[in-house]
Amino acid sequence: MLFINLAFPAISLAEGILIFDISGVCKVEADLSAMKLIFTAHQPGKVACEYSILAGNSYKQSEAGGWALPEFRPAVKEEPLPHYVTFIVTAGRYERIGVVICRENDRHLGCKVIR
Repeated sequence: MLFINLAFPAISLAEGILIFDISGVCKVEADLSAMKLIFTAHQPGKVACEYSILAGNSYKQSEAGGWALPEFRPAVKEEPLPHYVTFIVTAGRYERIGVVICRENDRHLGCKVIR
């Protein structure tokens, strides 16, 4: 049985708050002033950062620094930060993956990285 402590430390308004970093693959940040999630590939064109966002009844999947489609090529991609909901973000490549559960409320963000 897996138990996860969901007591989130609050993150207040700031730009480029690091949520997690996967060495050699990518990092995930939050910009609460712009209400964006930022995905940055560390080795664009060589190692794609595949990511997904599950929030409420919506699901988004894409890549940063990839090559299969033109929209995957930018090394830095921004996605809307889910507002007033709990959401899950995954990012990585192959067996190197990061997973985080977050909740945003009034531009405050609580996150728990699952390792």
